[in-house]
Amino acid sequence: MNEIRSFFVRAGGFRTHVLEAGDSSAPTLMLIHDGAFGTDAMLCWEDVIRELETDFHIYAPDLLSWGQSQKIHFFDRSFYDFRLEHIGALCAVLDLTEPLFLAGSSFGAELVVRAAAQTCWQIPVKAAVAIAGTGGADFRNDDVLEQLIDYTPSLDEAARVTGMLVLSIDGMEEHIRRRYENSLISGHYEALDAVRLVNPTTGVLTLPPDDWPAPLEACTVPIHFVEGSKDLLLEPGWAEKMAARIQQGSWQVVEASHEPNIDQPGTVAEIFRRRFT
Repeated sequence: MNEIRSFFVRAGGFRTHVLEAGDSSAPTLMLIHDGAFGTDAMLCWEDVIRELETDFHIYAPDLLSWGQSQKIHFFDRSFYDFRLEHIGALCAVLDLTEPLFLAGSSFGAELVVRAAAQTCWQIPVKAAVAIAGTGGADFRNDDVLEQLIDYTPSLDEAARVTGMLVLSIDGMEEHIRRRYENSLISGHYEALDAVRLVNPTTGVLTLPPDDWPAPLEACTVPIHFVEGSKDLLLEPGWAEKMAARIQQGSWQVVEASHEPNIDQPGTVAEIFRRRFT
């Protein structure tokens, strides 16, 4: 088993933590992690990376506000936009000018779908896989999502959140402990919870206008949507509906919950091999 390398760069002005694995001569695959409290690139993708390190040259950044990257929140920008801009800046810093393979899970998959459909972010995408992510609010079970983001750091809460993402948390004590400890990193909880702040005078949270999913109509990048048959957070059948919106859309349903990348890394690795080789 090869070492997963770890380094820091400054991308878009922000100190950014990146994981790297595999041979630099192999096709490049960038993995974008989910958006749950306490996650990071390693917690989300470690076992998938180890499955694929002989097939791809892998980069997996900690998104802004997670892990060891800087903790940022913009109150006057879409929480998609500044992170997509950051990923584009990271690609420039890493000199990733040729089209690469891009995959994401949950919130990371939403970013991946937008990156594939919107060239303005300067993320060169050859093909994409979106696990449990639509690019926006379509097909979400909002009541369940609210339970996911209603988090106060504790081991019990970390276990509850993890249990909403995987089929079973049996044997996942180490994962839960790492999620809890990640959620204690200074600025992480604060940056994520800031999205809920509302001006007490207006009582309204005003977000920038968003034309999603209209950009999908012109998307020419192949996107493969992966749906978990036991996913609590998205409506059944969402993947087929998303695939129908784009020229080169495809989809599949796997026997999984919201994030098979955590508890079924072999299944996810095989999906990536089939879609990207």
